[in-house]
Amino acid sequence: MMDAKNVSGVLSLLQRTQELQQQSADLARTGGLESSSTTKFSEDISNAIKDINAIQQQSAETKAQFEYSNDIPITQVLLDSQKSSIAFEATLQIRNKVLKAYQDIMSMPV
Repeated sequence: MMDAKNVSGVLSLLQRTQELQQQSADLARTGGLESSSTTKFSEDISNAIKDINAIQQQSAETKAQFEYSNDIPITQVLLDSQKSSIAFEATLQIRNKVLKAYQDIMSMPV
């Protein structure tokens, strides 16, 4: 069953992904970060990874509960699985963008 909590969770994840992509684009544009920005950025990345890990664990738990008993609707299992998949794909895209920004900065002439 699709409820407001699930929808808001996916929306907040997508918003967070967009914020991190903007930060990586800013990094590529400016060519560096200040010390406080670096700390905030690394904290943001760490928190995002923890959130994604929690989403994946919730998905695995929902699947296991469904396999052992049919108390959980299949729609909930599928929804949690899709949230987990989207979160993982977003993480990969962010990693790729950050890596590309780093490579662009390293290839700049001094």
